[in-house]
Amino acid sequence: MQKKINEFLELQKIDIDIAEFEKTFETVPTKLNELRNKIDLEERKMVNLKEKIESQNLELKELNLEVESANQKIEALEEKLFSINSTKEFEALQKETGDLKRLKLGIEDNQIKLMENLENSQKSLNENEAKFNEEIEPLRQEIDELQKNLDDCNLKKNKLLNEREGKTKELDKDLLKTYENLLRNKPPVIVPIIGESCGSCFIKIPPQTRIKVLQEEETILCPFCNKILISETENND
Repeated sequence: MQKKINEFLELQKIDIDIAEFEKTFETVPTKLNELRNKIDLEERKMVNLKEKIESQNLELKELNLEVESANQKIEALEEKLFSINSTKEFEALQKETGDLKRLKLGIEDNQIKLMENLENSQKSLNENEAKFNEEIEPLRQEIDELQKNLDDCNLKKNKLLNEREGKTKELDKDLLKTYENLLRNKPPVIVPIIGESCGSCFIKIPPQTRIKVLQEEETILCPFCNKILISETENND
């Protein structure tokens, strides 16, 4: 029985290592997604700002054209004023000129506001780009390192799985079935008695159960946590 247990202790070492790799597969992908999402978010911010700046520049260009058009119309009307003899027509042209000048002032006010907004947008873009270069860009290296770690873990895990498959072919089938069922709750499956208590749940086990474990004649499970119990001496071996 001791030989069987020792063989399963070797299997358990493999399963514990595999379980450690599984922890990596649970945490690292989540971390990778968080970092990638953070980069994407900051990149989208800069793209949105660039699109906003482009739109503001186009709008400013249109306002400049409107001002230029208004100036041309005002100039043409003012020249026309000198060639008119009719008072009524003169007053009408003066009113039209005044309306155009007021319209031009409104456009110029919009120009000023838009230029201020454009300046603020450019300032925000510059700040975001500086932040991205300083804080976000280095995350790409962290992603590469985490991905490499994940790939390495995957290779090592596959190697352990192959080793495990070969080892299980040589083990006692009945004990293996018990072991595999218990393994669903994660390793370790085989634990020593520590003093008078189970080495997993640390509850004091009945004396009769402890005696059976020490006799090493059969597989004994902890009555509380269902782990396979072995003597502390056997575990040290």
